[in-house]
Amino acid sequence: MDKSIEEYCKSCYGCQLVANPEKPEPMIRTSLPSKPWEQISADFLGPLPSGEYLFTVVDYYSRWLEVTIMSKSTSADRVVDALDKMFTIHGLPISIATDNGPQFISDTFKQYLDQNGIMHRRITPLWPAASGEIERQNRSLLKLMPIANAEKKNLSTEIQTYLKMYRSTPHCTTGVSPAELLFNRTLRTKLPDIQICSHDYTEVHDRDSQRKEKGKLYEDTRRNATTIDLKAGDSVLVKQNRGNKLSTTFNPKPFTLLEKHGNSVVVQNDDGDTYKRNVTHIKRFIERKSSENQNVYIEYENQNESSENQNVNSENQNVYSENHNQNVESEIQNVLKGNQKSEVNDKAQSNKLMKSVQSLEPSKPSRPTRDRKLPSRYKDFVLSN
Repeated sequence: MDKSIEEYCKSCYGCQLVANPEKPEPMIRTSLPSKPWEQISADFLGPLPSGEYLFTVVDYYSRWLEVTIMSKSTSADRVVDALDKMFTIHGLPISIATDNGPQFISDTFKQYLDQNGIMHRRITPLWPAASGEIERQNRSLLKLMPIANAEKKNLSTEIQTYLKMYRSTPHCTTGVSPAELLFNRTLRTKLPDIQICSHDYTEVHDRDSQRKEKGKLYEDTRRNATTIDLKAGDSVLVKQNRGNKLSTTFNPKPFTLLEKHGNSVVVQNDDGDTYKRNVTHIKRFIERKSSENQNVYIEYENQNESSENQNVNSENQNVYSENHNQNVESEIQNVLKGNQKSEVNDKAQSNKLMKSVQSLEPSKPSRPTRDRKLPSRYKDFVLSN
């Protein structure tokens, strides 16, 4: 009964639209590539107050960072030109990961990647954490730019200075500088040092895996990550942008789950449109079933009827006992009246009848009593009733 009531309450349509989204699933960390410049990621940072954008590219293996300042135009042609200059120096990668910006989903960008044999991997929409490496690099640049603006320095010069220091400094995860992992040599700086390149690639892999696993455990514990049991064909609610205070958290129309890969899902609406989202943007839709509700109501009514029948039976027994007692008392009174009319004073018979009446009365439970005695200080007084 309690389980049926709980399921009935959870299937409330309005409550599901404003409920909290699902908890995130455990993190899936990107494994370290086998070689430098095999897997890269690209993103835009901006716009800046001047209207410019920063086009950033990072290598997943060495953490090497490339930054290109672009003007107000961020078309696919400008992106292709910037990537082509980088590929001229470092070579062609195997894959590139980007978000779903208009320049990255255009036909021009797709043709350029197909011509050079580069696989394009687009991250889950509305989930920047899927490309965490490039987002972390952008966060460092976001610290640099306000400082340069406050000190009235040239932004382009400060970015180049930052890149020189970053590329020659050992990375906190790999323990080796990005330049050493990418070019197998250290960069010469103004600091005096001995140009010795001695790093073990196995140690780099082990250190990278250890640091990533440590970060995964911390983040999963902080977010209370749990695995969500969803399968293809389930009805789900998809999170929507809230236009005002009265907008619901989820879209009122349920979607159908088509695919689920890790923490990424593909859903479809009634019109046939498909969307790719993270599991934190969806919620299982619990549909209220009328047959289950009728069974709940029938079970509840049967229990009420059985309890009411028990109450009626107990009341009938009480009424019967009261009527029986009243009949016996009326007979006794008639006998007493007849004896008075006949002027027969049969005390023995009346005492017998009174005893029978007392026997018919329900016996009250006896309670302990105490002996009542007059206090000794009142012995000299005469007390009247």
